[in-house]
Amino acid sequence: MIGAPGSACFAAYQVRRWRAGRTPLVEPSIFGHRPYRAGLLFSIVFVGSLGGIVMIFNVFLQNGLGFTPWHSALSTAPWAAGAFVGSAIGGITMTRLGRRVLHAGLVVEAAGLLAVCAVLRAAGAGVGTADLLAPMVVGGIGMGMVFVPLFDIVMAGVRPQEMGSASGVLQTVNSLGMSLGIAGIGAIFFALAGGHGRHVPVYLGAAQWTALATVGLLACSFAVAFGLPRRAREMTAPADHR
Repeated sequence: MIGAPGSACFAAYQVRRWRAGRTPLVEPSIFGHRPYRAGLLFSIVFVGSLGGIVMIFNVFLQNGLGFTPWHSALSTAPWAAGAFVGSAIGGITMTRLGRRVLHAGLVVEAAGLLAVCAVLRAAGAGVGTADLLAPMVVGGIGMGMVFVPLFDIVMAGVRPQEMGSASGVLQTVNSLGMSLGIAGIGAIFFALAGGHGRHVPVYLGAAQWTALATVGLLACSFAVAFGLPRRAREMTAPADHR
């Protein structure tokens, strides 16, 4: 309850220090860059969707289908493997594609989640690890394509002297987005599945609707991404003093 007022007081204090010519902990000037503000919003929404994915895959598989923790981990491992591949793709292409790699990654990840919905609808209570393999890999690739280039693209909207403050705020916003995603998507999932014990069809329906809600967050991220810098931050090579 005190989080929002506390943040407002902290922001006001930092602005007061800045205007007085003293060094603030966070440079208020970073919030004057529209692309950076869009990046913060993008981070909240996108990282929030990751919290939804955690909720869908782990709670559903263990509480809904009765998987053991090891079986659940094995079933979700393809997502991590896909994220590894997607990270490489995003890192390699972000200099050339800029924010377009984020759009591409969001589309791929959404396709993976929609495929998860289709598998759950088709296989029903008999869904297994093999059924989820391909959708998990596709979704993970899309997530990796976004997560790795995100920092360099968002930070392209700030000046070099603002990098310290901007990166710290971005990391904090990422943590906030994850917490909000777990709370919000978790509330949807348990509202749909709660009160019915471990009735598998109920959990199947809850998982599908939760996946669709996560796709909705990815769609919002897609729209917000148009406000990000077109290009990733350029890495400045060290000067040659020979």
